[in-house]
Amino acid sequence: MKAIKRLWKAEAWFVLFTIPGIALFCLAVVIPLILGAKYSFTNWDGVSNVLHYIGWKNYDHVINDPQFWGALGHTFKFAIILTLLVNVISLLLALVLDSYLKFRTIFRTIFYLPTIISVVLAAFIWNNNYSKALPSLFAFFGYDDMTSPLGNPDYALFGLIIIAVWQSIGTPMIIYIAGLQNIPPELLESAEIDGAGTMYKFWHVTFPLIAPSVTINAILTLTGSLKIFDLVYIATKGGPGFSTEVLSTYIYRVAYTSFQGGYGAALSMVFFVVLVLVTIVQLLILRKREVEI
Repeated sequence: MKAIKRLWKAEAWFVLFTIPGIALFCLAVVIPLILGAKYSFTNWDGVSNVLHYIGWKNYDHVINDPQFWGALGHTFKFAIILTLLVNVISLLLALVLDSYLKFRTIFRTIFYLPTIISVVLAAFIWNNNYSKALPSLFAFFGYDDMTSPLGNPDYALFGLIIIAVWQSIGTPMIIYIAGLQNIPPELLESAEIDGAGTMYKFWHVTFPLIAPSVTINAILTLTGSLKIFDLVYIATKGGPGFSTEVLSTYIYRVAYTSFQGGYGAALSMVFFVVLVLVTIVQLLILRKREVEI
């Protein structure tokens, strides 16, 4: 008992400092999650205080809802392509900007700048680029039939991916640069002495040692892109013709436009399970490639 008291006296301040964070986490995450699970079993319209328990009907509706599956497909298509492009481009930039390049600090700043621009501003900038700037540029070179991809159902999702890539490469690039700078130069020098070429050094020395950076960037990019809402809603609102409808915008439309709060809560719970499963699978796969320096 005395040992417990001594431990409490020693650790009490640390525990007290964690209370605000725990309280905020409970208010912002745990309680809304519990309430969402509760409302998902009701026919709540999202506004009134009247709701009735309807069992698993909302979840049955999710399984048989073609718009849900379409939005889920668009979400994964957007997330997978974005994750691959962002990580490949940011890693290439990190390799170049970690070398003895002149003005590399200035270039790092330039490539990072889009990250600090708000999504709203980025959407307006690229809407203008797609509708005015790029058509004018292509017309100068004789291509007069250039139109905004955001107005074409076949290319609208790829137009959004370009905007997201432009705005998302800054932070992963910095993380990759930090990972590259953490590699002992002796390892690279030893590989050179043994006759290793540039590609061999990258795949067998550099890449395994920056695997933790790859894990962090892949998880952050994939989970963030799966939850994409603001860019899609501002740039296309899920159109044209639902061609860019993702799960977040579909949930918003169901819950706040169609006033189906209970069904929207069920969609959110399914979305939450999908995010958890994707994160776990991603961690299990990427952690295997990590090595300690």
